[in-house]
Amino acid sequence: MSEQAAIEKLGDLLVPESLGDDRFRLVNSKGGWARLFGGQIVAQALAAGTATVGEDRLANSFHAYFLRAGARGEPIECAVERERDGGSFSNRRIVASQLGRPILSMIASWHTGEKGPSRDELPKPQAGPPEDYPSYQQIPSEAAALEPGSPFDILEVRPVVGGLMAPTERTNAPGRSLLWIRFRDSHDAGPAMARHMIAYASDLLMIGTALQPHREDLLGGRPVIASVDHAVRFHAEPDVSDWTLFEQHSDWAGEGRTLIRAAMFRRDGTRICSISQEGLLRL
Repeated sequence: MSEQAAIEKLGDLLVPESLGDDRFRLVNSKGGWARLFGGQIVAQALAAGTATVGEDRLANSFHAYFLRAGARGEPIECAVERERDGGSFSNRRIVASQLGRPILSMIASWHTGEKGPSRDELPKPQAGPPEDYPSYQQIPSEAAALEPGSPFDILEVRPVVGGLMAPTERTNAPGRSLLWIRFRDSHDAGPAMARHMIAYASDLLMIGTALQPHREDLLGGRPVIASVDHAVRFHAEPDVSDWTLFEQHSDWAGEGRTLIRAAMFRRDGTRICSISQEGLLRL
């Protein structure tokens, strides 16, 4: 896929078409992975919710549950329920469906933004500038695993630690990934669209990070993996025209599930958002 085609695809995916009565349709692409990328579905649901909220409010958090795998080629319809519009917060419940069947349920909140005490005790992960690292497309062992129509058409990704599991890597490694990511086009994104784009990227390689400590368990087997739920809390304005540092850490697995925690940082070290995800992990 050409870079221009990827740019057009991203713009199309995150602009909802109103069907009336707080229902929206969002287009879907036909190529790429067999299942829809989870980041696409949460970003589209968030965009549908944003379409019902005043322009003075930006998304501050959402929590989504993946109910079924999404299918390529079929549009997604989002039904938005207006639960509350207060003086500074708005709350929405969004259900995304395909062919009449729900595939994602989300609760989300939008905030006007206010002044208050400020602190951030999470240290920024140590990494060199993104220019010091090759992208996945420049790493032969990784590039072979990149399918056309995947999120890597939308995002340029430069791994610092961990990331994709190359076919030759079969030794257990810590459940940590550190990535520089950048949108191939920022689409002149305003504040609301920038958060939708970060939501899109927030699901990238999360389950892959959880698999790194279990590479030896996977020898000769085939894992059954999927995202179960996904939550994002926004802390600062993203700069989607520049590189974003994405740190992921999986510190638990058991009972057929795994947990991944993550955060994104602007190049200047400001934390953009905090992320958590529970995944299905069966051998």
